[in-house]
Amino acid sequence: MNFSTLLESQEKVVKILKNSLEKDRLVSIYLFEGAKGTLKREAAFYFASLVMCEGKNKPCYECLSCKRIANGKHPRIYEINKNSKGNIGKGQIDDLEHEFSMVGLEEGPRVFIINEVEALTTEAANRLLKFLEETKEGTYGILIAENLGQVISTIKSRSQVITFQKIPNEINTKIYIDKGINEEIAKILPLITNNTDEGLELINEGKIIDVVELVKKINFALLYSEKDPLITFYENAKFLLSEKDKKYHTIFLDLLAIITNDRIYRKLNQNDQIVFTSIELDDNQEIEQTFYQVEKILEYKQRVKYNINIELMYVEMFIEIER
Repeated sequence: MNFSTLLESQEKVVKILKNSLEKDRLVSIYLFEGAKGTLKREAAFYFASLVMCEGKNKPCYECLSCKRIANGKHPRIYEINKNSKGNIGKGQIDDLEHEFSMVGLEEGPRVFIINEVEALTTEAANRLLKFLEETKEGTYGILIAENLGQVISTIKSRSQVITFQKIPNEINTKIYIDKGINEEIAKILPLITNNTDEGLELINEGKIIDVVELVKKINFALLYSEKDPLITFYENAKFLLSEKDKKYHTIFLDLLAIITNDRIYRKLNQNDQIVFTSIELDDNQEIEQTFYQVEKILEYKQRVKYNINIELMYVEMFIEIER
């Protein structure tokens, strides 16, 4: 496991953990909370590296413990994920309790990690509370949550809550570029999702490139073509109109708003803010009209959430933004 992105994007979290170790103020239970993709799990393993490292400067990344953690194979780390039912059951917490009641094969600190702690069943939560109350010295727990409001108050009260901030778009863009993704797509993906795993999944599904190209064609039709943008949409959007997954309709409207907003940045000479860098954005349209178009597109994006005739919605939208 590589911690370089964590160290760059969650400096505050890293500083809290390192300072706590250096000042001997570590607590037994931490609750890492924040949006999906904010590297909470990576931070849990970084914490394990801090407390288990055998080197002088912790983590040293060179000792046996650090190398084991980097490879995801440390015997003193116990991790729990949701089961096949989509929750964390009492049996999983019973297994955790049994594991930590046994004498370890190795001496030293032990760490347990519970991902998506909001998914605990009532029985599992009650069992976990009992386990937390009886945690032995040298045992540390990292509870991970995306929605702090869904974590029961008694668990929160027994934990030190650490909040993870959204990862800056430029960091995620660099991650995509390092993986060989086109620079323009690499700038677009962080605007769709802050989770690079989700972004890479979109790339693998293959439809995101089609959506981007469709957005570019609509933008060209709005600005330069004599052909009606609605006709351009119908000629090129068959894949989108047949798409039942609403996320792609949301992405299309997000990107249509972004490329329209890029025209505003060009008029204001804020070229560093432009996302769609590979196309011509100059136009003679009044900036007020462009603002109007962005607002209308975002209004229609909200309608996607509901049970609507998606094709009729697009017809109405294109009629409105051309006024």
